[in-house]
Amino acid sequence: METKDTLSSCSDSEEQQMQQIQDKAKKSCMVSFRQLHSHLKLLSNNDLKGTQTESGFKRAFATLFGQDLETFTGTMFLNMDQLDKQLDKVKFQEIGSMAAFKVLKTQFQMFIKSRIYLDDEYVIMTRNYFLQYIQLAIREFRVTLIQHMESVKKSIDERAHHKREYDSRVNERYIQTIEEKVDTSKVLDASLVKIKSSGIELVEQDTSSRSGNDAHANDADIIPIYDEEPMAEVHTTAKINIFAADQ
Repeated sequence: METKDTLSSCSDSEEQQMQQIQDKAKKSCMVSFRQLHSHLKLLSNNDLKGTQTESGFKRAFATLFGQDLETFTGTMFLNMDQLDKQLDKVKFQEIGSMAAFKVLKTQFQMFIKSRIYLDDEYVIMTRNYFLQYIQLAIREFRVTLIQHMESVKKSIDERAHHKREYDSRVNERYIQTIEEKVDTSKVLDASLVKIKSSGIELVEQDTSSRSGNDAHANDADIIPIYDEEPMAEVHTTAKINIFAADQ
């Protein structure tokens, strides 16, 4: 019993450690997400609204991202919100988190894969407006974006790994508990059978004993019974034949 309690205590301690690892992985994941979120917020600079720089940046943005700024950033923030909700759940869900991440990443595929090598005047203006609006060069913004994306992806994979390990351990303990209950049930059943068998023997012995005693008691109580009463003793009296004397 003491060994079983010790093993149970060790298992509880191990599960607590695994839970702490999951909590730590979640914090790391949320840090990566917030860094990505802060980086993408550079695409929406309200301080430059209505300026020539914003107007020039919108043209540059459409060239780089293949979509107008307002539509793209509106969808982007919705996708970020969905990813945030998935990553911040108490019970981590790998499928939902990865799906939300892929939606966001897909939105940036055109920009990530685009390359501007030409040195014509339009390309130079695009680069300049991008730099003025975001305070980062196009290449620097792209490299940092990819790094943050990879960091979020890696953190999701790590959380999924720790979650699978934890679930596997919980399942093992559950199966072990079921097996212990089955073993205990078998022991109890065997004990009941033994008790029942002993009970039958005792009953049989007791019945036999009582039967023997009853037989002796019955013998002691037997009184001979006669169907007829004893006949009274008959005395024969000789009669004198008075006629014989005369002969």
